[in-house]
Amino acid sequence: MGTPTSHTIVSVPGEDPGVKAPGRPRSPGARTLFLLDVLASAVATALAFDLRFETLDGFTRAFAFAPVLAIALVARPIVHIRLGLYRRLWRYASLADMVQVALSVGVGSVVALILVYGVVAPLNVGSVAGFPGSYWPIEALLTLVLVAGSRVSRRVVHEFTRGRSRHGTADGGIPTLLFGAGEAGAMLARSALRDGRAGVLPVGFLDDARSLRGRHVAGLPVFGGLGDLDRAVRATGAKQLLITMPNSEGAAIRRVTDASSAAGLTVRTVPAIHELLNGTLSPYQVRPIQLEDLLRRPLVTDRLAGVEDLIAGRTVMVTGGGGSIGSELARQVWALRPARLVLVDRAESALYAIERELEVRQNDAPVTSRLSVHLANVASRAVMDRLMQQTAPSIVFHAAAYKHVPLMETHPSDAVHVNVGGTLAVLEAAASANVERFVLVSSDKAVEPSSVMGATKRVAEWLVADVAARTGRPYVSVRFGNVLGSNGSVVPIFQRQLERGEPLTITDPGMTRYFMTIPEAAWLILDAAALGRAGDLFVLDMGEPINIVDLARDLARLAGRDPDAIRIDITGLRPGEKLTETLFYDAERIEPTASPKVMLVAAGAPPVSLRDAVRNLLLIASGEHDDDVRRELFRLVNGRPATEEATPEPVIADDRVAIEAAVAVHAVRRIAAEVDATSVAARS
Repeated sequence: MGTPTSHTIVSVPGEDPGVKAPGRPRSPGARTLFLLDVLASAVATALAFDLRFETLDGFTRAFAFAPVLAIALVARPIVHIRLGLYRRLWRYASLADMVQVALSVGVGSVVALILVYGVVAPLNVGSVAGFPGSYWPIEALLTLVLVAGSRVSRRVVHEFTRGRSRHGTADGGIPTLLFGAGEAGAMLARSALRDGRAGVLPVGFLDDARSLRGRHVAGLPVFGGLGDLDRAVRATGAKQLLITMPNSEGAAIRRVTDASSAAGLTVRTVPAIHELLNGTLSPYQVRPIQLEDLLRRPLVTDRLAGVEDLIAGRTVMVTGGGGSIGSELARQVWALRPARLVLVDRAESALYAIERELEVRQNDAPVTSRLSVHLANVASRAVMDRLMQQTAPSIVFHAAAYKHVPLMETHPSDAVHVNVGGTLAVLEAAASANVERFVLVSSDKAVEPSSVMGATKRVAEWLVADVAARTGRPYVSVRFGNVLGSNGSVVPIFQRQLERGEPLTITDPGMTRYFMTIPEAAWLILDAAALGRAGDLFVLDMGEPINIVDLARDLARLAGRDPDAIRIDITGLRPGEKLTETLFYDAERIEPTASPKVMLVAAGAPPVSLRDAVRNLLLIASGEHDDDVRRELFRLVNGRPATEEATPEPVIADDRVAIEAAVAVHAVRRIAAEVDATSVAARS
């Protein structure tokens, strides 16, 4: 839970300042409103009598009921003060503020009725018996109109003077057309018109909804749909188009972007709906179009039931915590208020970066969660045993892995050592420490693998299923494709090539890949963790595969370059690469889950000889027999009969000892090789 924080209350001269507690009006603007409200009550009283008796001597008639009316006139200001009508900045009056005014007027009427008929009438004070009952609703309605009107007028004056000052200066902002006249567009238009410092001057709307054509939204005309873009530009002199559709799909954004670029407009957008965590939208959040926007598809913005219970108040471990997926998992887990977040990685710079980021977030919004980081090798069973015993996590997200396909082709022993041996070490340590849940971050390259990296991920999936069967615990795997912006992915490579003016290098014109954003992937991994049962394999819905050439052209367009003028070099497939990827084996059966974008795969059991094969792989993965490692690895992933079933067996101590010994042998051999190389270098 957060600790109390202090806030500074800033008063705007001539406006209604915030105060810490209800009390009398404290600023000149608030005092003016207070006097206007008292006058409004008096005028409403006179008009109510005029309307009731159809005369123009309301004040005279009201004087006969002075004791009764005095109560009403005193009750209203008190209620207004207590309900905070003098603690609001009415130049920004909104519908919610008007509701507050109506509530205050209504409560004031109720209080006056209670005092008159519950206190004054029994005491036989004044002339309550002859008081007209119809006065109360008439007076309340008139008071509401007058009190609300005084506040709305302040906003009208503010908007008018603000608009004149902006239009009358050269630095009023870039004339901007807004595409999307819905709630987000109207909200941003009003915000931008109020605050010119963001440099956005809305001049009109475009929207494909025919019902909006010719209408006005937030005081701005709606010119029509995208086909009316040129006419709108001529009419307004717009230099920029802002896409105000935070939940739109990538195809729509692509269409608007292409048309706007052709019209010579700079294109900007607002964040996706899941990025607007505070529910507000301002011109300061406007940003250039990014590749994620062009790939954007309907996103799940609600946490699956059970995710928060899984994390809040518990200890969570993330291996590979400095990586692309691991660090985003850390951010999202941290936001769910765990009792303790344990981050494990061998990359010290990446680990330090996410540690600093989370510490800053903790300083900005203090929480009771504790953060601990550990520079550790996940392939060491002894190290992982010690960490599991020290931190006692309830759930482990295992994201640590080698993922670069061509590099792992030339280093198969290292791939096996980390992706297979590391997964087994973390799994066995988790099982020994009675960790409740385990989630492996897998890859679509584990399906019909053509690369060493993919094959090691396939074995890792089997290891999770094997330990889950042995323990009966919800240890699961989550399989998905590429994520945008991850270390070593094609997107940052293309971006660097564009910045340097180099040709874009593409392996094959027909290559396609599945893509999703890093935050979405981490979000769905957490959903899968809440859904998981022993041995489950989940696959994330990645949408449609994307052609890499189209991806390169999109990046060129976003960089302000003509995609038709960009040179593209075809280099050919690299070792281990496939032209297309798939998310499932043909024999795997897909079932829906409670999360629309998480699918359950009904896969076969792992091979009965899995542990013997893994032990053998780790024994030969010394770096000296890479051809043997590659051959044995693919024999394991490709040689199992489809009908072979595994029977759960208890965890055997000798297995753990043998595998730990294999890992130790690997480490000793690598150290010896390094010593030999150093000696040779010294002699030479």
